[in-house]
Amino acid sequence: MYHKTVSISTSTVLPAAFFAAISAVALVVSFMAASYLYARSTLIPYGVLLALSFILLELMIVVYFSLLSEFSSSIFGKKKDIPVLDQADIVQAVPAQLIDAQASPVPPDPDNMGQTQPVNEEQTEELQAPDPTSEERAISTGHESASTDVTVPNPAQSEETNRKIVELMSLSAEEQQKKREKFALDRKEIMQEYIYYSLGPLLDEQDILAVWLEYEGWISSSTYQPKPRLCKWKEKVTSRDVRHLTWNIAKRMGMENGYKSETCGRFVKAMFPDLCVKRDGSPCTDSYLSQNLLEEKPDDLIKIDKPEPHSIAFHFRNMEMKQAV
Repeated sequence: MYHKTVSISTSTVLPAAFFAAISAVALVVSFMAASYLYARSTLIPYGVLLALSFILLELMIVVYFSLLSEFSSSIFGKKKDIPVLDQADIVQAVPAQLIDAQASPVPPDPDNMGQTQPVNEEQTEELQAPDPTSEERAISTGHESASTDVTVPNPAQSEETNRKIVELMSLSAEEQQKKREKFALDRKEIMQEYIYYSLGPLLDEQDILAVWLEYEGWISSSTYQPKPRLCKWKEKVTSRDVRHLTWNIAKRMGMENGYKSETCGRFVKAMFPDLCVKRDGSPCTDSYLSQNLLEEKPDDLIKIDKPEPHSIAFHFRNMEMKQAV
């Protein structure tokens, strides 16, 4: 008679053993890696380094475990637990026709269609029992499909992302506000230096200061309304010159920050009403001034100064160096 055997599939034990062993090794390696990285740089806390190292190693182990499960199921899943039988039991318990039918499916003999073969119910149930490895293979397949959904991050990208996060976290709101205020102050100093340089040959010091105060208010707010200034120009200055001066400043303040062409036209007309007139003496319109900010002629005293990409610096320093040479 048949002897039932109870066995544990190696496709389950082997990956579990590997996973436990490698997890222990990963923990040790994580401590070593965290200590090494923390000794090189203290920007990231030791606990964060340890957690990140262990998680990264565990993700790699999950992928390894899923591949190992697939390999184990393909190798060991095909082996079935075959009961050990004596030859006498096989002869007495299993008819020759049933053994032949199990070995190779052959169409039944028409002469024996009406005869029934006595088969032991226990033997028949055991012969037709489901393959125990099929359930294990199904569990293994489900584990593999769940594991393959895990995306292992690129170490280089993770390191760069973590570096940026640490930098952002290290900057408090107060520090960020200080950086913005310092940038605004530096930008204002650059604008003031440019105005003094551009108007130095054209106005006396008192008029330059008055003009700068109006531009300073406009730099602080694009909606600032300047006071009209009737300056005593030393040379023949036209509206093109003050248009260029205003556009050069507005371009560095940012057209998207409210310093648009229309804003420049209104500012020029309000501040220099004596220059913004036509040949017949009638005042220029806001639309004319805003649409002709970049109008140029060879005899212009203040030139258009387009900034370099991602820069607010003016080019008058370069001009000074060329004149010195």
